[in-house]
Amino acid sequence: MLLRNNILPRLLLFALVFLCHKVSAQNKALVDSLRQEANVLAYSNPELAVERGLELYSLSKNNPSQQVSALLTVANAYAVLKDHDQVLKYALKADSIAEKNKNYTDQIRASGFIGGQYQRLKLSNRALKYLDRAYNLSIKHPLPDSIQYIQGNILFVKGLIKRDNLGCEYALPNFTEAAEVFSENLEKKLMNSSMAITLNNIGDCNFQLEKYEAARQNYNEAIMYASKINAVKNIAYSKLGLAKILSKEKKHKLAIQKLEGALLSVKNINDAGLKTELYKTLSENYAAAGNNEKYNTYTKLYFEEEEKLLNEEKKSINQVANNLAAENLDKRENQKNTYTYIFIIFGVLLLVILGYIINKILQKRRKIAQKKREIENTSKKK
Repeated sequence: MLLRNNILPRLLLFALVFLCHKVSAQNKALVDSLRQEANVLAYSNPELAVERGLELYSLSKNNPSQQVSALLTVANAYAVLKDHDQVLKYALKADSIAEKNKNYTDQIRASGFIGGQYQRLKLSNRALKYLDRAYNLSIKHPLPDSIQYIQGNILFVKGLIKRDNLGCEYALPNFTEAAEVFSENLEKKLMNSSMAITLNNIGDCNFQLEKYEAARQNYNEAIMYASKINAVKNIAYSKLGLAKILSKEKKHKLAIQKLEGALLSVKNINDAGLKTELYKTLSENYAAAGNNEKYNTYTKLYFEEEEKLLNEEKKSINQVANNLAAENLDKRENQKNTYTYIFIIFGVLLLVILGYIINKILQKRRKIAQKKREIENTSKKK
């Protein structure tokens, strides 16, 4: 009977431990599944990627590093949607969590991402601040082999900044080096998108430098990588690049076919930048092909989309400017408060020192007065 009484609690404990382990394993499997799904969806269905990323964030309350990953996934999806306010909101939140938990790898990831976002907004100085921070941290605290691809992200964004400020000749080495880093990490599905984006930018530079065959090869390779994860926007951008090459070769009908196909694939995607380029290139090719009706149609669509794009960029830059102004105001307030505290502390110290000096003077005067009285009393006795 005693033996049975001892066995029953042990069996219950074993069952409880087994159940907890099973629940924990199921939760981990769910988190891993959500993470992989959200990362891939960012380029094919960004709205759903946001939902999955936020779900992943809510499941990661006790795992700050996982929270950072979830928030950066959400920010990346919003970057695809061109919603720059939301990008910075979630990316800066990820950076805050990484810094609070002193996780250098997460800080590198967040800083590199934020640098890329500021580069998209053409705020090069702000971008370089975060990129340099990420790079310096990666030197002091080397990244694990599993996320060495982050070095590729940093190189890629620096390439974009060099292209904007110095030209493609200076940017190509950074882009090429970034592609090499990404190619070594292709076991991660997301790297296919990074490869496609980088190859598209290499293609753009080769096109600009009039190296059309090299550019054609870059765009075709980009389509190959993007197709592996159904990255619709990346494929559409590659087709735009191929169409521009066909236009240079006076093959306007083939160019139009490429462009119409690309436009159809992104019909339901909110990307004013890509659609603006597609409409513009279509109008130019229809003009060259002598189709005035289609030329007028796409020219009108181009101007409408261009206006929408300008309004979006203006709104985003105004929002960032307001955020920077608020940040500077906070810094000035903090600096003002710091000076106030210093002044108060200095004032208190000064009062203490003055009190000490006055006390010493009074003590000396009392001693002198006492000595005088002693001398006077001695004189009277005589």
